[in-house]
Amino acid sequence: MAKGRPRVYNGHGVTPKRTRNAENRIYAEFRLKYPDAEPLQGLVRVDLEFWKPKRGKPDGDNLYKLVTDALNGVAYGDDKQIKEHEVLQREPDPIVKGRRPGTWRKRKTGDPLTWHGVEYEPHTYIRITPLPEWDPRKSTPTSTSTQLKEES
Repeated sequence: MAKGRPRVYNGHGVTPKRTRNAENRIYAEFRLKYPDAEPLQGLVRVDLEFWKPKRGKPDGDNLYKLVTDALNGVAYGDDKQIKEHEVLQREPDPIVKGRRPGTWRKRKTGDPLTWHGVEYEPHTYIRITPLPEWDPRKSTPTSTSTQLKEES
């Protein structure tokens, strides 16, 4: 389920009920797994991997918004702390092995879900990592910083 578009009534945006329910489920799963977790402070990186049950919608952008909004205030203080992110979508292969060796056919309802020929169950993987803060008074430039300086 992706994040639904809010509806505007009398100048106020209202989040659709399905979206609220999906956000609440993500929030509840996070609290169940990390009951004593405090929101991370500082900059963070969010990695999301969606192993989808079917091809097509929803798109990665809406899935990303759903997860990051659901974890706002619980995994990190505010989503403005997210400075890096990666979203991967894994969708079932459109073709599967046929009955006869060496043959292939289009995927049908009921076929096992495979990605590049390997079976999987639909799931979502979420990793949130604090990013190191750089203080020029306490650090030396990284090799990337040095390389950029040399090219100038």
